[in-house]
Amino acid sequence: MQSGFHPLSFVNTMTAQPTPHPPGTPKIIALIGGTGGMGRMMTPLLEGLGHTVLAAGRSTPLTPEDAARRAEVVIVTVPIHHTQDTIARLAPLLGPEKLFSDFTSIKRQPVEAMLASPAAVIGCHPIFGPMPNPAGQNVVLCPARPGPWLDWYEHLYLALGMKVSRMTPEEHDRSMAVIQGLTHFINISFAATLESRQVNLEQVLQVCSPVYRVAFAMLSRILSGDPALYREIQLANPENLPILEEFLGNASRLKAMVGSADGPGFDDLFTHAAGYLGPYLATARRESDWLVEQMRRKLTEDGR
Repeated sequence: MQSGFHPLSFVNTMTAQPTPHPPGTPKIIALIGGTGGMGRMMTPLLEGLGHTVLAAGRSTPLTPEDAARRAEVVIVTVPIHHTQDTIARLAPLLGPEKLFSDFTSIKRQPVEAMLASPAAVIGCHPIFGPMPNPAGQNVVLCPARPGPWLDWYEHLYLALGMKVSRMTPEEHDRSMAVIQGLTHFINISFAATLESRQVNLEQVLQVCSPVYRVAFAMLSRILSGDPALYREIQLANPENLPILEEFLGNASRLKAMVGSADGPGFDDLFTHAAGYLGPYLATARRESDWLVEQMRRKLTEDGR
């Protein structure tokens, strides 16, 4: 790839082939890394739509290379640190008539690597982990060189009940730095502080109102996951560090206000932050009221 690569420079630059793929047309789909969590989840879902799925990985009789040769659509769903090498191995095997995609939680580097092949390229990020029914979940598509595949590929996820957004890889990675990078950083730091302060968790939870129980539940949801996954999400996205530095700067400002009992400064910071959220504040308040009420009912049922 040329060193001057920029994601905005290639969107819709490929000349469309004359015959787009009608939405819903059955295809042979290779899931490279198909024995992992996302592969095992997606295989029956795609087969349920009438597609043929070739699941290939390190432990399968079918090699990733053979699956890529046979398939019309090749989707790489391997851990982030294996993604670049996997794409590089498969890229020479894909012709211009095929679609190359991935499920990686960062998009700029994988998409750039896939563009080294002659295939159509649409990066994909299902923004959820393996679950029994992903209907209603969000999926981001990054159509780098979509050729005739974009409508078909978008319909694939819409047919599974998912919500589809289109972004450039750069826009995606900046968004994930907030949604995943910053959120996980805050919660992991929160849990690390509980541990370093040796907080009496049972005592704290005993006096938590439902709104704070929701916060502790979300914290624990992240910390009950696979540390390798969260490590990769933190370390692999180059957009994370600038936003984490910005967060720590704001946290330091707030800490200084607390230390000096700067009431006016606190009010100013709080008011400006709330003002930036704008109309979303009212929407979020309604949504969080619903969550808090569900937690209240759950705690009441459990006698806590």
